[in-house]
Amino acid sequence: MAELGYISLVLALVGAIFALVGFVYGGKEKASWLNRNARKSAIGVFILVTVAVIILEAALLTHQFEFKYVYQYTSTDMSPLYLFSGLWAGNAGSLLFWAWMLSICGFILVLRQRPGKRELTPYTLAVLVFVQIFFIILVLFFANPFARLDASIFPVVPSEGVGMNPLLENPGMLFHPPTLIAGWAIFTVPFGFAVSALLNNKLDNTWISQSRRWAVMAWLLLGVGNILGAWWAYAELSWGGYWTWDPIENAGLIPWLLSTAFLHSMVVQKRRGGFKFWNFSLAAAVFIAIILGAFLTRSGVLQSKHTFLPSAMDGFFLALLIITIITSAGLIIWRRKGLKTDMAIANLVSREATFLLSNVLFVGAAVVILAGTLSPLLPGSPTMDATFFNRAVLPIFVGVILLIGLCVAIGWRRPQARKIKFTYIVSALLSLVATAAIIVAGFREWYALIPGFVALFAVFSSIIVWTGDCLSRRRALSENFFRSAFNLIRTNRARYGGYLVHISIAIMAVGVIGSTTYDTEATAVLAPGDTMTVEGYEITYESLMGSGDGSRMEVWAEVTVNKNGRLIGTMEPLKLFHRSYEGAMSKVAIRYSLVEDLYISLTGWEPIDENDLNQGYWAGFMAKVIPLVSWIWVGGFLLLAGGLICYWPKGKKEPASSSEE
Repeated sequence: MAELGYISLVLALVGAIFALVGFVYGGKEKASWLNRNARKSAIGVFILVTVAVIILEAALLTHQFEFKYVYQYTSTDMSPLYLFSGLWAGNAGSLLFWAWMLSICGFILVLRQRPGKRELTPYTLAVLVFVQIFFIILVLFFANPFARLDASIFPVVPSEGVGMNPLLENPGMLFHPPTLIAGWAIFTVPFGFAVSALLNNKLDNTWISQSRRWAVMAWLLLGVGNILGAWWAYAELSWGGYWTWDPIENAGLIPWLLSTAFLHSMVVQKRRGGFKFWNFSLAAAVFIAIILGAFLTRSGVLQSKHTFLPSAMDGFFLALLIITIITSAGLIIWRRKGLKTDMAIANLVSREATFLLSNVLFVGAAVVILAGTLSPLLPGSPTMDATFFNRAVLPIFVGVILLIGLCVAIGWRRPQARKIKFTYIVSALLSLVATAAIIVAGFREWYALIPGFVALFAVFSSIIVWTGDCLSRRRALSENFFRSAFNLIRTNRARYGGYLVHISIAIMAVGVIGSTTYDTEATAVLAPGDTMTVEGYEITYESLMGSGDGSRMEVWAEVTVNKNGRLIGTMEPLKLFHRSYEGAMSKVAIRYSLVEDLYISLTGWEPIDENDLNQGYWAGFMAKVIPLVSWIWVGGFLLLAGGLICYWPKGKKEPASSSEE
């Protein structure tokens, strides 16, 4: 099986090289026969890489420990779901998965291109195949998942593998890595369209139209992937937070910020013919940020708990990064005259102006995060901690959320003063009432109340405008309210999906503000029957129990939780020991609610009397009450829903409403 997987990749490399030559010369010479054969090769590459993935998955699921990769990342006591996720658990497997995603993109792009709309396709596919070749080479020569164990060290195939790090055996492992990798891979297509448009000197809206849905899907996967990663850290790492501004976390966030700016710019070019320079620059910037993130993840140049071990492939990622920067900058400079537009922002109170400002804010945030992330590489520069990022970036994010609330009522070209005034006044009044209620409840920190007010303003303004559009349609077409709402989404998915995304971002902001400002922590060492309190919760330690086998052992505490004299339930924080990993790993107990989460971690234990273990054990606990944090995950679901609405194919066109002007 190992040899078959490796041979499949070798053949895929040969096919990809042939496809690259065919697409480059076919695009240059307009040779249809070359393009035709190159497309067939691209399909063949997809089939061959898929065969390699199937072989590796089969080896993971059937415990083929003669594979070094299978031995390192799986064991016989793992569930099938986590065995399946072993594909992206290690460096070699994740690179193969990336190459597979690229091959899927190429396959779809080949099949979906209709006759008469293929002018940009050859060079787009050439870029995609070039990146495929890069990753297949890395897999074949630097991170081969089909390599066998060294016979001099393992003369007999082991009957058991090392196994996955227990911290990775979490539902987040099933979704977080593949969504991020898929998002990174998919954005190669919009970048390829941008390069193709520059090479063909076709700088109109064609490449925007053909790459839009690819860009939306990549953006959506990156956004959902980052949120899943935050939830995973929150649920698994036992410190009660979800974002540490770690270099690899930042490497996932920066492309999402830039791609958000890119999506806004695409709208302006499609509607008004402007922002051409922005679009080409942002398409390149997103792809460059993706390659930079891959380099940081796999090079070890920055200290992070997420990085793979350094390897000889570091130089290849750096070379690809340099090639991409030079090529992108050169093409944009070459076509700079064609990127000028006649669109002028005549009115600062217009959607064009707000989109421009949003681009400045998103790019500014990305630049600040990048500078802080790379600061340790500069001689004499200190490592920037979370305090720097919070002070430098969070004000920009507050500006973004304020802009969400302001721009939703503003149309293209000319403002509708009456609509704007009504939306802003009602939204501000509702936000003031909500803020006053928060103050009465005892939360008076101005540094939380101000951004909280802004986030509420953004939510209310989006809802008011959406409701107004529904009522206008209801009056015009005599539909009931809910049917009007559904039909508005159906006929203008990009607009109303965008509204839902804006609401989701504001809701997540509320969750971030509440969870970071008003969280409360308490620690205690308790004997069985003792109680600790935190924010009205009474946590009673009942007993310490344990179980295990030769592979792993779990020790957990049973605690009962009461609030205001009412039994909430039983919670069981635990520590896990694994035969292949040193030390104990915490598995926290969390009681989720929309108001606040109760978060309990078992920190340690020791016998009350070493000579009489029947007396039980002292146990240490860390308990936190974290307000509103669940709204971050609610916002994530809304982001997913809004993104899918934006991505879905267009419905039946109807005349634009007055609010679109």
